[in-house]
Amino acid sequence: MLRILTAAMLAMLLSGLSYAAEPPPEEPANYAFATYMGSGLYGATNSTLFVLNIPMTFQWRDREDIRIRLSTSAGFFDYDRDNLGDLEIPDSIGTLTLIPGVEKVYKVNHRWELIPHIDYGYAKNFSTKEEAQVFSTGLHTRFYTQGEIDNHVWVNKLILAGYRTFSSNVEDNYVKLLTGFDYKSGMYLSLKAGMAIPTLYGSVSWSHNGIDYADQFKSRTARDLNYELGASLYAPKPIDLWITKVNRVGLGVQRNPFGTVIRLFAGTPF
Repeated sequence: MLRILTAAMLAMLLSGLSYAAEPPPEEPANYAFATYMGSGLYGATNSTLFVLNIPMTFQWRDREDIRIRLSTSAGFFDYDRDNLGDLEIPDSIGTLTLIPGVEKVYKVNHRWELIPHIDYGYAKNFSTKEEAQVFSTGLHTRFYTQGEIDNHVWVNKLILAGYRTFSSNVEDNYVKLLTGFDYKSGMYLSLKAGMAIPTLYGSVSWSHNGIDYADQFKSRTARDLNYELGASLYAPKPIDLWITKVNRVGLGVQRNPFGTVIRLFAGTPF
C-alpha cells in the first residue's frame, strides 16, 4: 500500500499537483534557483511560474558518508491556480535546471551530523534562450533525539547559491536559512511494503533572491519568514521506486509573505 501511495504521490507531483491557496503575484522568482526554492507557484516577470523539483541522492560506492546529489527542476510559465485546480498538464517546459553535486556526512557523535554540500549545474530558459551556470554551497545539521520507534530529528540549513549567464554575464544570488523539527509518532502501520510511521513536522525559514541579501537579512521581520506545518508517512526502510529510493510522502501547509501554499512532497520535508 505504501508503495502504491508513494507512486501515486510522485505521479501527482509529475502532473503538477500543487496548489497555491492565494496567488503570489509579487514574489520574485529566478528559475535558476528553483532547486533550492522548492516546488510551488511563483510570480515571475509579467507571468507566473510553476516549479516542479525532483531531487535524488545516491550513495557513492560503499561510502555511507558520501552521497551524490542530482536535482532536476522544470518550470512552466503562465501555469496558474486555475490550471492547478483543473489538474491540467502543462503544454511545454519553460525552464529546466540540472544540478549535480556532492555532500559529505560528518558524524560529530551518535546524535549529531554535519553535512556540507557543493553543487554545480546548468539552467536554461527556453522562452528567452538564456543559459546559465548555477553553483551552490551550504551546510545542514541533523540532531537526533530518541523516539518510541524511530528518532526525532532537528534540522538546520544554510544555502548560498549563485548563477551567471553564459552570454551576458548577468549574475544573481539566493540565500536560504531554515530550522525545522520532525516528530516521529509512537504509532506505526504494517503495510505490504514494510512499516510506515506517521510523523508531524514544522519549520521556519527565511530566503531572499538578490545580491542585497545581507542588507535584507539585517532588516528582516517576523512577517518576512516562511512557516510550514505538515504530516507524512515515513518508512524506515526506503522503497525502491524507478531509479531512486523514497522513504517518505507527505502533505504540508506553508504560509509565506506572499500567500498560503499547500505542498505535496516525496522525500524529506526540509
